[in-house]
Amino acid sequence: MSEQVVKISDSWATPGALGLTGFSLSTIVLAFLNLGLAEDAVPLIAMSIFVGGIAQFCAGLMAFKKGSTFDMVAFCGFGSFWLSFAYILLTGAGSMATGLYLIVWALLAFALTLGVIKLKAKALIGVLGLLTIVLIVSGLNAIIAADLAMIAGVLCIVLGLLAFYTAMAIVLNEVGFKLPL
Repeated sequence: MSEQVVKISDSWATPGALGLTGFSLSTIVLAFLNLGLAEDAVPLIAMSIFVGGIAQFCAGLMAFKKGSTFDMVAFCGFGSFWLSFAYILLTGAGSMATGLYLIVWALLAFALTLGVIKLKAKALIGVLGLLTIVLIVSGLNAIIAADLAMIAGVLCIVLGLLAFYTAMAIVLNEVGFKLPL
């Protein structure tokens, strides 16, 4: 009896595009709040729940289906970050608790940065490395009230734009563009 090999094609979209889009847009809205360009946190809360949270978490589930542990952890993890951050904004947690929360998330960002350094993924090294710095600066701002919000805001704009570029490079390269990653 002969054996027959059946190949199953992967018809799922690249989850990184959705995950990075959700992350980038939420980060840019957070920057507006940090820079004092937004009066209240309601748009950030909405963006954190539906775009940064749910869309990014869905990207993580897509990555799980594709067998990518790294992407699954990154997107489900930071999707959960945005959902929990929205809860913090809604409940008004204290500065010390919020600062420690942000620094703990910096640990995950740093560990993921090591992973993309190993992969030599330049755009993602920039995104995750800068994310680590943003989380530390934001955490320190909350803990010691060092008035680092402006610095965190500027870093968030750069981070958000870099993540958006990376997401759109994935999308546009799939349709024939040749944007460097």
